[in-house]
Amino acid sequence: MSGSNQSRSRSITNTELEDFLKVDNIILQTIFDEINMGIIFIDYKKKTLLLANTYFKSMVKPRETIILEPIINFINKNIENKHSFNLSQDLKIRVNGKMSEFGFTTYRITNEIIVVLLSEIASKSIYIQSQQENQFYDKLSELVAEIAHEIGNPLSGINMSLQVLGHNISIWPQEKIKNYIDRTISEINRLSVFLKRIRDISNENKLEMKTINLKSIIDDVYKQNEEILKQKRIVFKNQVEKNILIFIDNVAFFQIILNLLKNSLHILKPKNEIFIYVDSIDDYYIKLVYRNNGKPIPEDLLDKIFSPFYTTKDRGDGIGLSISLKLMTRMGGTIKAVQPEDGKGAKFVIYIPNKTNK
Repeated sequence: MSGSNQSRSRSITNTELEDFLKVDNIILQTIFDEINMGIIFIDYKKKTLLLANTYFKSMVKPRETIILEPIINFINKNIENKHSFNLSQDLKIRVNGKMSEFGFTTYRITNEIIVVLLSEIASKSIYIQSQQENQFYDKLSELVAEIAHEIGNPLSGINMSLQVLGHNISIWPQEKIKNYIDRTISEINRLSVFLKRIRDISNENKLEMKTINLKSIIDDVYKQNEEILKQKRIVFKNQVEKNILIFIDNVAFFQIILNLLKNSLHILKPKNEIFIYVDSIDDYYIKLVYRNNGKPIPEDLLDKIFSPFYTTKDRGDGIGLSISLKLMTRMGGTIKAVQPEDGKGAKFVIYIPNKTNK
């Protein structure tokens, strides 16, 4: 291509760009291969691939036409309505025997040649997840302050009780001495419970993933809490079908459902109901819904309730939901609190990775 000022002032032609791609292919390939996103140059009229980076080839090997054809069809369908033709679109197709979802953005360079930036939707999810994690760590100082407060209160009580006891142990009656000792033991127990919960958050034990029956594990949670549910006269309805299998850590998933149930037991009143059912199943997730018809969660608290130490209960450490979210994300899924369509009660959606079609 010419390096003159005149050539810089005019639009690049299709022939010039094709020549440039052929001559400087090695240079471009080296640059684009360093980018963790699929990059391709295509002639959408001739339906030919002019250049593709390594990341793109790794996503679609061995047949790039699986992705090229729907992209080119999309371009041909929309090109007449666009002069500059810069569009983004999601694409769900089967690649290498499994369903994959891609997002692509097109940029028109000449009348025929378009550059396409392509990424797997999973990559977007990872980016979103990392942003959420950054927000979490931004709150680290706030969490440290909460921990200091929760530990500091029992320690202050223990310190005061022992000092008072030390000054008066020789003159106090046994009953009063025992009262102060019991008070000190109570504060120590409170501290021990809190520290155990902290360890639960930081616990990174290896997960033992295996195939289990979804309805069965929910039934197990119910059986463990059957008596207290009957005492409180709370109705528990497991509406999950019998034949749904999930690939997950049995202990971790049991804990997640148990934490949601324990929260419900704190707030529900007699004759309130708990429903658990599968909302949908696709190639990516089994969408499990846990909801009750008790008091709704305010809109502005839907995200906050998963933060460690955040609680709306008079008694509670605000750790259960944060542990549940961590366990679920470690298993490849997530949990969201959403507003029920009818505005009644609390609703949690658990996204369980669907491994059956992988």
